[in-house]
Amino acid sequence: MKLVIPGCSTRIFGERPRVGTVHARKVTILDTLAAFLIVKNEERLLPRCLASLAGLVDELVVLDTGSDDGTPGVVDAAAAGGAFPRVVADRIEFRGFGEAWQTALDRVSADWALCIAADEELSPALRERLRGLKADGGLGRHDGWVLHRVNTVLGRRMRARCLARDHTLRLVRRGRARFTPSLVHESLQLAPGATAGRLEEPLLHAAMDDWRAYLRKVDRYTTLDALGDKYRFRWWHLATTGPATFWRQYVMRTGFVDGWPGFVWSATSAIGAVMRDWKLLRRARGRVDAAPHGG
Repeated sequence: MKLVIPGCSTRIFGERPRVGTVHARKVTILDTLAAFLIVKNEERLLPRCLASLAGLVDELVVLDTGSDDGTPGVVDAAAAGGAFPRVVADRIEFRGFGEAWQTALDRVSADWALCIAADEELSPALRERLRGLKADGGLGRHDGWVLHRVNTVLGRRMRARCLARDHTLRLVRRGRARFTPSLVHESLQLAPGATAGRLEEPLLHAAMDDWRAYLRKVDRYTTLDALGDKYRFRWWHLATTGPATFWRQYVMRTGFVDGWPGFVWSATSAIGAVMRDWKLLRRARGRVDAAPHGG
């Protein structure tokens, strides 16, 4: 079933998820699982992400923050394919990543919510682990689960400290976690007293598969950094942040062990640091860069 709400861009396919098995008068209600995303112009990467979720999650929530490519069509095709019992798709105004992700989480109606980005996908091992935890009630041992994110840069799985030791809270019981209201670099945080387990099966992340596309992302993120309240412009920092960031990423965080991709990652991190400080200088002089449209 497809439901289109009059006067609203929301598209809902299917009913609210409720999974149960009947065994001789005894009804066992299984935990339901949703995946939620925010997207913008992700028609190239999104199909791979959705394919890794198909047949596992009971609900898919996708909020679009301003795509002008074929991304909405990818979502509609996934819904029409029948691999997701319920799909909620909507277009929202972008006012920061923290708010956008929280809005997506609020749309989830399943028991558990998996936060995943379009440039990420479940590995087969993680997919099977989640299927098992969902089936035997193991998810309920904690209120959230920290996943091991495996990053690739220019096709290489990264071994450097700056990217290999990446564990992030991504799977939470609905109502037990919220996103920080940050414009950028938001984080998902559990409620006080909630507990978190850890899964080591990898969540695959294409951190940088195209340098030019990644640099455009850095441009958007640094603009949001400059518009926020976290950073203040300092002349000495502008003069030193490029070399210091490269040294930290390439040497102290062992980017050198990953060869050319490690060098590119470290250099791009340095470029981003300089871009942020340059935009902070423009802001200090009253030349405020416009906030990027969409995520």
